[in-house]
Amino acid sequence: MADLSVEIAGVKFKNPIVLGSATPTMDAIRMKQGIDGGAGAAIAKSLFGEAGKFGRNFPRPRFKLADYREYPGYPDKLPHAFTLRSLEECSAFDYPTYMDDINRTKDLIKDDGVLIASLSGSSLEEWAEMCELVNKTNADFVELNNSCPFAADMGIKMGSGAVDMTYEAVKTCAGVLKKPFSVKITPQTNNPVEVAKQVEAAGANAVNMSARFSGIMLDIETASPTPFGAMGGYGGPYLIGYGLKLVSQAAKELKIPIISGLGVWDWRDIVAYTMCGATLVQSGVGIMLQGYKVTGKWAESMSAWMDGKGYKSLDDMRGIALPNIVKTADVPRKPDNIKAVIDTTKCTRCGVCLRSCFYDAITLTKVGAVINPDACDVCGMCVEVCPEYAPKLHKV
Repeated sequence: MADLSVEIAGVKFKNPIVLGSATPTMDAIRMKQGIDGGAGAAIAKSLFGEAGKFGRNFPRPRFKLADYREYPGYPDKLPHAFTLRSLEECSAFDYPTYMDDINRTKDLIKDDGVLIASLSGSSLEEWAEMCELVNKTNADFVELNNSCPFAADMGIKMGSGAVDMTYEAVKTCAGVLKKPFSVKITPQTNNPVEVAKQVEAAGANAVNMSARFSGIMLDIETASPTPFGAMGGYGGPYLIGYGLKLVSQAAKELKIPIISGLGVWDWRDIVAYTMCGATLVQSGVGIMLQGYKVTGKWAESMSAWMDGKGYKSLDDMRGIALPNIVKTADVPRKPDNIKAVIDTTKCTRCGVCLRSCFYDAITLTKVGAVINPDACDVCGMCVEVCPEYAPKLHKV
């Protein structure tokens, strides 16, 4: 059986699947359920410093899904592309309660999973104070959350609104923390990889390269953002492409391990992140909508797939996709050895391909759609839109 275990800074994880910092990790009972469900680790909901403590009383309602229940076959079939907008903010706990809950969680999960405390400060003094407090707990690992997507809109300098103080904050925490730690950086900056390099230089043991954006969804009947009026976290499986980009770029630049997580919805996403260089892969939305036990199913599916492929451990496939990710300038420009053809035995003459062919290369005949190779641009759109999978790209 494939070995799914990983190690960061001497901390061993039974598998790379991590419960992201969100409602499913809001307290000890929930984190215990997550570890029992099969996850290798849990990141507790972030503790905000005293300057951001009003975030401990978060809005109700605070979740809004788009393009989710409308999926054909729901709830037996779940979509792989939808949007979750939320205003999670931080843990509802104050400092003492948070530290007590961390200890309670570790008492419950023992060695079955890794417990990661999460902190987010608005000043160097706050960062240092919280690090001192978490040092006294039984947390195995610490996440410094410098990514909160809507913190910049809260009127205090933290999260995505404090990118310019990342190096100083991490350096300060590195001098105080007695536990291994990672830094969760925001994707809402011009060059997240450069910020990650600062994090590495400041002494972090790992970096989280994929976190949510901020955004809104608008109700056009009321002309107001829904379900609450402010900016909020904005994510979902459709964003995995951006997460994979950030991880693959960082993997080519960094020496410390990378934690990923944006858009994780099933076990294949975990494999993809690993192939792009990730060591740990966290999920928030996936757990919220599929339940704690899905992590165990992901681990089983990954192990079975790896056995079939001959991968003995995650090390065997970590980063193997990197050499295959080329620069845009190196992408082949209309190669002459590829052509599009349509299998007329599958074609139902629905005409869907015609409306998406802007080269007028497709004609409907009595036997089905036919492609004129002289007019075809080999763009591949017909292959993507056909409901019967009749068009194919073939090498000649």
